Amino acid sequence: MAERGEFENPRKSAWSFEVYDSAPEQRMMERLEADPSVRKWTKKHGVAIVWLDRRNQRHSYRPDFLVEYTDGALKLIEVKGAHMADSEAVARKRAAAELWCGRRGMTYEIAVA
Repeated sequence: MAERGEFENPRKSAWSFEVYDSAPEQRMMERLEADPSVRKWTKKHGVAIVWLDRRNQRHSYRPDFLVEYTDGALKLIEVKGAHMADSEAVARKRAAAELWCGRRGMTYEIAVA
């Protein structure tokens, strides 16, 4: 079961708190806060990526984090449990996200928890 909570007073987010949906997301927030190469990060980014399931039905996917680095690079990060990282749905979302990011000069990463 996901452990939701509030990550309060982040230094690298424009918000006074960010909501995490699991302990691995909370740990990612802590890592992003501690990483000197990260300028800012947020979960409240509004990015929605369209992907197709195996039946060719459209879905919308919101990656967990949008991160800006001190060198100006942008990355979307999705946190996944190891048991889900290799699923077909995750592979399809990843392909759509990599294409979306590539068209915008960004990168995409799945952080396996």
